[in-house]
Parts: sequence; structure tokens; C-alpha cells
Amino acid sequence: MTSNKNINTPANMTKRIIFGALILVVVVGFILLRQISQNTVFLFDILIGFLMIAGSFEVENLFNKMNRQVFSVTLGIYPVINFAIFIIAILFKFSIIYYLLLNLFVILFIFLLDYVVALLNKKGTLTQMYLCGYEGDRFGFALEKSANTVLGMIYPTFLLMFVFLINHFSAFFNVVTFDVGFLGVVLLFATTMCADTCAFLIGRTIKSKKISLEKLGPGKTWSGLIGGIIGAMIAAIVVWAIFANCGYGSIFASYKINAFSFILIGLFCGIFNMAGDVLSSFLKRKADIKDFSNLIPGHGGVMDRINGLVVNAVVVFICLIICF
Repeated sequence: MTSNKNINTPANMTKRIIFGALILVVVVGFILLRQISQNTVFLFDILIGFLMIAGSFEVENLFNKMNRQVFSVTLGIYPVINFAIFIIAILFKFSIIYYLLLNLFVILFIFLLDYVVALLNKKGTLTQMYLCGYEGDRFGFALEKSANTVLGMIYPTFLLMFVFLINHFSAFFNVVTFDVGFLGVVLLFATTMCADTCAFLIGRTIKSKKISLEKLGPGKTWSGLIGGIIGAMIAAIVVWAIFANCGYGSIFASYKINAFSFILIGLFCGIFNMAGDVLSSFLKRKADIKDFSNLIPGHGGVMDRINGLVVNAVVVFICLIICF
């Protein structure tokens, strides 16, 4: 949800609707492509990879606006490293625990490597400290720069990695009887997009008291929050109804999953979608920017559109583990 003050102007609303429709077409297109065969499942990963790369550049720009130094090269190549680890895990059939631990180890290794490089490059580090007005010593500067880089790696790339896990859920958990990944990606995008849309529409149609989050993100209303949660719950129950009538009914029954289970998932997705939106608003407020970028006319940047998705990816993944 963008914070653009001119969002209600006819021209901006027209762009928002047009490009919102294009985003929907792209998402639906990639979801349908993954269903062609077992090999085309990986085509959906291309979309996630693009979101990782574009999101990383936008987060780097945000850190620059906040005058917080990061290792640009590390942020740029981490999505590639993350994807490479994922491919290796699929090929060698890593367990989910081993896969997650390997990712965390890589993040720790990169953090330590960046820190050592910053210390060894004394002249370059001192120059950067002078240019950005850093008042501490170079050890503290190197630590802060490395920590900022790790934060940029986690948000969004590491969190988006869970979409890989959702997409290939059956492979990681050896579920051979049905495609859990198809259900997961549909559920993830449906709840997130409906939560965003309903929060936007209801929040501006039904005027209500603002939530006391001025330091985190201004303009959030109770009607928008409730609208987003209701939208996610409606999307979840619609997904349940469609899948239950398209071959998944007996599967849901065997796992004792019913409509109420999906309503709960929608509830959690609606709540955490709002949390992701508040987090991005807080970061943009600290950087004194309205949008992460202007890549998508009427919507802002990629991160403006997936601020809830990156959080809901973890939520949906956990829900799939609990259910299946």
C-alpha cells in the first residue's frame, strides 16, 4: 500500500488500476505456467527471483537514503547465491532443516567476510566514514555496515526464499500424491493481493479512526486493517471452495482440513500482511521517501507491492507444514 498523497487523483487511480491488472495477469500467468508439467514448476521460481533482485536494489536505495552504508556487491549477488543453494538442495534432496541451516550459515559467513574485508580495506573504510559523517571507530563502522547488509539480505531475499519452499513443498517433504505447492502459491498470492486491495478500498471508503502508529507508519486506519483481514479471509475461503471442488476435497478430508482451517489461515495472512505494510512504511518514513521506487506506475516499487507477501510467505509455509 503506497503512501502517495496523490493516490486518489483520477490519473493516478487509472494507472494504479491498469498496472494492478497487469500485475494480476503476470502472477496468474506464471501460476498457470507451473502447471504445464513437472519441469515448468521452475518457471514460477523465475518470477520470485526477479522479485528478489528488484527488491534488493530497492532496499539498498532505501539504506542509502537513510545514510546507512551497505556492501552493494553482496546485496547484488546474494539473490543469485540464494537461488543456487535452492537448486543444489533440490538436486541433492536436502531436508528442509539442512536447507534452512545452510542458508543461515551462508548469511553468517557473508556477514563475517564483509566485516573482515571492511577492516582490511582500511583506507577505503576511513574514506567512507568521512563521507557519511560517521563519528565512531572503523571497527564499529565495519560492524554496522555488515549488519545493514545482512538486514538487506534477509529483507526481502531470505524471506522470499520461503516462496521457493512453498512452490516445491511436495519435493522437500516428499508428498507424492498431490501438488501442495500449487495450493500454497495460489493461497499466498490470493490472500495477500486481496488483503492489499480490500485494505486500500475499505480504508478509503469507510473513514475511521487512525491506528496509533505515527512513528511506524501514518495513515493506517482501523477500517483498512479490518478490511485487509476480511479480504484475506474471503480469499482463503474461496481458495478452499475452488480446490475442494477440483480434486482436493478428499485430500482435505484425509488431513482433516476444512473451511474453518482456511479461514484461520486467511486471518493470520491478513494480520501479518498489515504487519509487513507497517514495517515498510516505517522504513520509508525513516528514509523520508514515499515509495521504494517508481518502477510500477501508480504503485511505487516492487517492495511497495510485496511488503506483505514477504511476511506472508513465512506464514503460509508454516501453515502448510501444520496442515500437511
